[in-house]
Amino acid sequence: MMRVVLRQEFPLGRFHATPWRVNPYDDPHGEWPPSPWRLVRAVTARWYQWAREVGKDPERPEDLEELESLQRALCRSSYAFWLPPSARRGVSLRQYQPTEINMDPPAWKWVAEFERSSNADDTKDQHEIKGKGVSLRKTSKKDINNGLPNIWTVTVKDNQAKEAKHRIEKVLGSPKSPWQHVCDPGLRAYSTSLVQDNYWCFPRDEPIWWFIEDDAWSDQRLVEVLEACVERLTWFGRAETLTRMRIACAINEAPEPNCTFSDDRISGSVPVLVPLPDAGREDIERTTDEKNAKQRTVPPGAAWRYARRPPRPFVRERPSSPCHHKRLHLVQLAIGWNVAPEPGAIVRLTSRFRGVVLRELLHIKTGNPKVTWSRASRDCRERIATMVGKHADGTPLSGHRHTEFLVWCKDSVPTHILVWRGSDTFDEDELEAILRAASREISWGTPGMDAGEWKVRLVPLDPSVPPPPGFDEHVSIVWESVTPYVRPRHYLRGGKERPRESLEAQIRRELQQREISRDVTCEFIGAPCWVSVHFPRRKANRRAFIGDRLGQRVRLIFPDPVRGPLRLGHSSSFGLGLFRPLA
Repeated sequence: MMRVVLRQEFPLGRFHATPWRVNPYDDPHGEWPPSPWRLVRAVTARWYQWAREVGKDPERPEDLEELESLQRALCRSSYAFWLPPSARRGVSLRQYQPTEINMDPPAWKWVAEFERSSNADDTKDQHEIKGKGVSLRKTSKKDINNGLPNIWTVTVKDNQAKEAKHRIEKVLGSPKSPWQHVCDPGLRAYSTSLVQDNYWCFPRDEPIWWFIEDDAWSDQRLVEVLEACVERLTWFGRAETLTRMRIACAINEAPEPNCTFSDDRISGSVPVLVPLPDAGREDIERTTDEKNAKQRTVPPGAAWRYARRPPRPFVRERPSSPCHHKRLHLVQLAIGWNVAPEPGAIVRLTSRFRGVVLRELLHIKTGNPKVTWSRASRDCRERIATMVGKHADGTPLSGHRHTEFLVWCKDSVPTHILVWRGSDTFDEDELEAILRAASREISWGTPGMDAGEWKVRLVPLDPSVPPPPGFDEHVSIVWESVTPYVRPRHYLRGGKERPRESLEAQIRRELQQREISRDVTCEFIGAPCWVSVHFPRRKANRRAFIGDRLGQRVRLIFPDPVRGPLRLGHSSSFGLGLFRPLA
């Protein structure tokens, strides 16, 4: 008996195929090992490709005889495999795959423009007009600062127009011009079908070896034709299963088979479709919807044989070596969302993330996932003082030695959380606690809004990512608000502003306390906005002072260059009052 050995590789480390006429939802295990019947059909298809390339004609008897000789040799051969012992069935995935290209029907919609005044509450109005079938496009902050009017372009789907248009005009007033009824002509796109991906995965550097034995392979010309066909295989199974196949250069290149076929089903074996010795060209090239193949789980010319997969190797957990983190003063985490966090919700986001970090740090220090700061030992509380911001007895740390949880914004939308401590670097336990906390979803909504849309996911950035402006040791004379500044002291008495507690006076006082130049010029940017602020639990009884505060974006101009990071005002350790330098 002559043996031909095929080496098959899967560059993506996955193989996905289903048996003949089997619905993937009915076969969660998938086909493994690959069936010889599939190989025979794939080689036949590639023969036609090769024949076109070399000028052969299947209508000529001598060329057709070459194809049928190859098919007879494949059908009469016996098959065995070497399968990667580490192969595992992957978790089933469901995907939408294209079926046919169609034209979407035209969609009608209503569009109108509304001009906004400078003192309008954009955040409140935007929440009130939101609804099903309503979309909004606003003039950018940059264009408004350049003198362009603040225009809101509102689009309402046709089937929602009757109720939505009345509600929008009630909030925004009359539009600049009547509502326009416009048509989206539709798109030419593929329709899709949901399929289930029951794949097998294994290391990409471990190929599958096919051992094919029959006397016909003593004909060297037949082997050359087989080689030309298998070299043209680009996928095997479903279309996403990329493959490469070739004939082994030497027999001793391949390992010994670890998977063979038997006629009888034994314990632990799986059915595999193999060709019958008398299968003909008509059987091999048959499609699933032909009359003789419909309603059949086994196509004409094939039969079930049973293969026993190789045993899996013993799995042993690899001990993890201690992770030596780089000494850092700043940890950056990108914010991902379904709904972008509002600027007014910055403190809710940072304070909740800080709470998760502290719980994870206490868990690491004590081994108890339910321990709280008040129940931890005095020694443990003192060891995490710089992260909490207070000593074991509850007194605050002095000299701004605590960890600060800040937020970086772009176009008034929070994009990063910055965990910063300038006094000393984070140790390994603190970094591990931050990474664990980042793996959880954090809500920025009010207590009645904790649905999934109001949560964010945090992605830790590599330490090599450059820090944001102000955290990179550069100095500047002009600094501008990234997040709103909130006055730390009350500035009203009897409804009138106290001159000594004006916004400028409080900024100068705080700059003097931080040993930064008191001689500063303050310029207001935009209109004030309401933002939530942070209050520690020890002040929870001061209900009159708890709630949203009025925030203002400010531009500070110093006589001499100032080094960052610069954060001022109420809740400046929780993201408010952060400034960036202007070149």
